[in-house]
Amino acid sequence: MYRLKIFAFGFLIFIMGCMIAGCTKQEPPKVYVTGSTTIFPYMRKISEIYSKKVDVRIRISDGGSMKGISELIDGKCNVAMSSSPIPTEMFSHAESKGIQIKGFPFADDMIVPIVHPTNPVNTLSLAQLQGIYTGSIKSWESVGGASKPIEVVNRDAPSGTGEIWKQVVMKSKDVKTGAVVQNSNSGVIAYVAEHPEAIGYISRSLLNHEVKPLTVNGVPANKENAMQGKYPISRRLYLYVDEKDFPHHVKSLIVFVLGNGGQQIAEECGFMPLLALK
Repeated sequence: MYRLKIFAFGFLIFIMGCMIAGCTKQEPPKVYVTGSTTIFPYMRKISEIYSKKVDVRIRISDGGSMKGISELIDGKCNVAMSSSPIPTEMFSHAESKGIQIKGFPFADDMIVPIVHPTNPVNTLSLAQLQGIYTGSIKSWESVGGASKPIEVVNRDAPSGTGEIWKQVVMKSKDVKTGAVVQNSNSGVIAYVAEHPEAIGYISRSLLNHEVKPLTVNGVPANKENAMQGKYPISRRLYLYVDEKDFPHHVKSLIVFVLGNGGQQIAEECGFMPLLALK
């Protein structure tokens, strides 16, 4: 009987020890990544592959490059995805809040004008694109197309793609009043695919059969032209962090993106990797 009590007591201690160990088991670290709709599909693939190698939970959302940077400045995310360099005013705002922004460029991309597949126009110059978006060119007939009004599709304010378009194509000019505004690359694709007179612009990495890409100044948006600097609407892609809040598990994710594995995925996603692949 005495031995039975000792055994029962020992077994109880063992069970309690297992329960305590279970309760105190550390949860895997978490990384929250948000921002660019261009980079979102790439980082989602990165997350799927990286999470199989490392015990970490990665949550990813989009909403636009400027949204991602704003959330980084406000301490709401660990990594901001941006398809354009951080604007000077946002960098200054970060500094005023004690946030030390550091950017990690990881790939190059091209922005491609798109039209409906039935549109006979195949190429536009930068000047023609600007004219269409300011409204000074109103009909497709003026650029070699049908005698139909042009429907302009633009991106919303948080968009890094829209920011590059504004810098390279629009320069100091405003987009015409009444342009259709979409909040993502996929939104632009969906609209142009359903409206034969529409024109929009998206990341080259997201092109599909539903829309037709145009060449710019007669130059196709391909890897060779990008590497030679011939394609006029190119941009670099970034991941931004706060150097003052940059734990090891976030650094490790960035290292993976910049390494051969992450760069291979960048190429598979339609970007131009910055690292020469082995």
